[in-house]
Formats: sequence, C-alpha cells, structure tokens
Amino acid sequence: MDFLVKMGEAFDAEEMGDAQSAHIHAAMPLDYLEELTEGAEGTKVFATTHANSDPAAIDPDGCKRIGLPKNYDIYELIRAGEPPEKVFKIYRRMGYFITHTCTPFYAGNTPKPGSHFTWCGSSGQVLSNSWFGACGNRDSVPFNIAVTVTNRTPLMGMGLKKNRHAQVVARVEGLDFTKFSDADWGALGYHLGAIAGPRNVVIDSLPKWLTTDQFRFIASALPVSGAVCLCHVVGITPEAPTLQAALGRRKPEIEVVVRCKDIEQAYQKLTTATGSDVDLVTLGCPHCSIQELKRIATQLEGKRVSQNVRFFVAAYRGVLELARTMGYLDIIQKAGGVLTDCCVGSQHPFSTLGPGLGVKVNANNSVRMDHYMIRISNDKVKQRYGSMEDCINAAITGKRGGK
Repeated sequence: MDFLVKMGEAFDAEEMGDAQSAHIHAAMPLDYLEELTEGAEGTKVFATTHANSDPAAIDPDGCKRIGLPKNYDIYELIRAGEPPEKVFKIYRRMGYFITHTCTPFYAGNTPKPGSHFTWCGSSGQVLSNSWFGACGNRDSVPFNIAVTVTNRTPLMGMGLKKNRHAQVVARVEGLDFTKFSDADWGALGYHLGAIAGPRNVVIDSLPKWLTTDQFRFIASALPVSGAVCLCHVVGITPEAPTLQAALGRRKPEIEVVVRCKDIEQAYQKLTTATGSDVDLVTLGCPHCSIQELKRIATQLEGKRVSQNVRFFVAAYRGVLELARTMGYLDIIQKAGGVLTDCCVGSQHPFSTLGPGLGVKVNANNSVRMDHYMIRISNDKVKQRYGSMEDCINAAITGKRGGK
C-alpha cells in the first residue's frame, strides 16, 4: 500500500479504487518479487501471466528441427541463470493463472466496462482500455503485483473519466474495408499512432462488423509508433456511442483523414528487406486467436514449408489445445510449422540469434514484431511486412509476394 500511495501521489491521485484484473510479466528480480509478496495470502484480482520466452515449451521437436539451441530461454539472460520456476511458484501461490500469453482476453481475463485493471504489455493495455472500456494505465510489473496483493489501485490517468476523452479524430476516405487484411489494420494503427503520440484517439466510420481480431491489430500498433493508451471506435467501443460522446463534447486537438496512400506508406516504413527471399516467417504477435489458427491450417493443408524457411506460429496454450482438438495443430506441424506460446515480439529467439543462425529476412504480419526485431537485431534481421496469407505463401515458397 505504501508503494501504491507513493505512486498515486506522484500522479496526483486523490483516492484508491478496487481493481478487477491484472496481467503480470515474469521479468523482475526474484528478491524483489519475494519482498512484494511476502505474507500475502493470494489475490482477489483475476490475474494472468504474460508470454514466456521459451519457444520449445510446446513443440521441442520443431525447435530442434529449425536449429534453435537446446533449452534456449531468454529468462536466463534476464536473471543470469535464475530458474523461472522459482518465480512461477510464487505466482501459483498468489493465485495467478499461468497463461503465458500476451492476449489474456483469450484466456478469460476480460475486465468489464468501467472496472480498473493493471496490465503489462501495451498491446493488451490499449485493447482493454478501448474494446472493453475498462480503465488502466501503462503500469510497471512491481505496480501490477502490488495491486494484486492489495486489490487496490490509485485512481489516476486512464482511471479517471476526465482523461479518457478523445483528443485526435481520425476519419477514413477511399478505403475498402471488405478487402482489408490483418496487416492493413495494423498499418492503419501504425499510421495513427505516429500522429497521435500520447493522445487518445477516436476513429470514425469503421464498419460495424469490426471484430476483436481486427481491432487487436489496430490496438497493438498504436503504442509502437506512438504512445497511445486508448482508442475509441464510433458506434463500436463502449465509450463511443457517438463521436461527440467519445470527445466529451469538446473540440479535438487534431483531425486527420486516412487515405490509401497512408496505408501504403506504413507498409514501406515497416519493410526493410530488399528482394523477395525469405528464410523466417513468424505469426502471432500478439498471440493468434483460434480463428487465425484455422486460417493458417486451411492454407497449409496438403502443403509443406520450404526447407529453406523457419516457420513460427504463436498462440496462448489454451487456444493451442483447442486447435489441437480441431486438428489444426496437426496440419501446421505436418507442414513444418513450429507451434509455441513464447513471445515472438520483443523476446523472439531469432531477434538475437538470427544472424548467427543464418536468418536474414523475416516475413510477418505484425507491426510490433517488425518494430522489435529491427531494433533488437540492430536491423541485421530484415523485415517484410504483409498479410497472414502472404506470409504463409512465403513460408511455402521461400519468396515473398503481395504488397
């Protein structure tokens, strides 16, 4: 409580509120975790854990086939060899659900509108603030844990209604959403994030049939090019029944019209590779949904991944188990794909090991993965950005087509 009070005072919070949901990353010193949770009897907050970093957790044979070092685990780098099991033992005692995912909403962690949450991972934070209409900030891991111990959170930032109105209005012109791919939705978010910076966004005139999967690509891109925490969509998200409601009946600071050329320019910024050769394909940043695994399996059925390509597909373990029941995992693995619940964004094994293992070009449909891999690899692993379907074709042929 002392920690949370000091945080609240730093951000001029006037009171505490009840928390309903938490999402926790394991990347913190064990001694600090032990100190924060000492004597705690558990949590009344629905708490899940973030994606782990061991790609062999689901498909060790596949990881061996594509040449990853035995027992590769970035946690060893984070804690100088400290076993992560010590951390998860504490998490289990606290009652956190060990989900290993960046999409906790696919694991049942769906805070209701107006409730307070504390999540690590900016992608999930934006989606929870926006799609669910819950209230939370970009908090640190110690903050996340302190909230689960106390079940309380200082009411500040996005936790206050007055701070949740849109400041940037985005309208679209000349875009055919019936032909939009997942990468197109991500490019839209990437373009808007760069304009909005830290401001709240409202997008007008998106189709009412917009799905959680499609919005996930917008939400995950907004805090990559910018620092957006909240994105309303008129007529779809809980706090935006109308444009004026999203704005709080105030005049916006910025108004922007998004056109085809803006989407095309985003693709150009996200592609650093030249030529068409691809030797790595990665899908699942954020983690794939069951619908996406179905699409991947459908496109791969009866085909084989090129012997020159390493192909990763990442998803929450519960979604992977459902995909196993549906037969999708068998199809993907027979085709030569590797299934994992690891983080394939900031902790992608080939972002650090790629150049040494002969990986030069990664085809992906994720703004986040693209952004992370360019920076972590010091641009030694080049990126080709495109739709899921184009990426799967690249896995099969070793050549990247599409946009």
